[in-house]
Amino acid sequence: MKFAFPKSRKKILLGLVLGTTVSLDGCRVINKNRIYTDERWQTVQQSSTTSSRAVSDKTNPLLTADERVAQYFDQQLGELRKQVKVSPVTRVNTKLIHIRFDTDSYFIGNSDIPSEFGKMNMASLSRVLLSYPHTAVIMESYTDANGTDAYNDRLSFKRVAQVANWLVLSGVAPNRLKALWYGKRNPVASNDIVDGQRMNRRVEVFIMPHKSLFDKISTEMRVAGTN
Repeated sequence: MKFAFPKSRKKILLGLVLGTTVSLDGCRVINKNRIYTDERWQTVQQSSTTSSRAVSDKTNPLLTADERVAQYFDQQLGELRKQVKVSPVTRVNTKLIHIRFDTDSYFIGNSDIPSEFGKMNMASLSRVLLSYPHTAVIMESYTDANGTDAYNDRLSFKRVAQVANWLVLSGVAPNRLKALWYGKRNPVASNDIVDGQRMNRRVEVFIMPHKSLFDKISTEMRVAGTN
């Protein structure tokens, strides 16, 4: 699928899969420790038609809402660590999971063309997201400092758009996804050495509760209270 690349970093909505959209923002700072209460996600309506092998809804009726969220993320984390190979999968806190994709492994050369390894892991990520439909996903794309700002911004955008497009074509509801691209900004290592440049070429994925998870848990607790 071809994309028309923006001339600015203003917010755009990219049409994917018969008119559905995934939100992409350029160079926007988001506090990922608070995103699950951010009103941007509170207004999103979770698709009820997503085909998934949903996780079992059987939970201990005595669990609190926070404990139920933690349980949901415990189960999802276990599946991610089984399915997603090589890439580090980290539990940041009870409501946030982080995955780091090394773009040297995921894309062919200085392009946005996925490698076979990248396709395998993106397919694995898609399967887990379909099994846990009550999570939202932020994807962030970065490059090293080689090349011009315009080149790196464009490459960063193209790569995160590929990841978003792959997830949507695999069946993940677009309104669960937000994509950000930063080019060479926010390096995690020195760009003066080869290993540092490699570490800076990355796509980071953050998985957090979607509003629908709190709706689901509220319903479960109301039902448990009437039994």
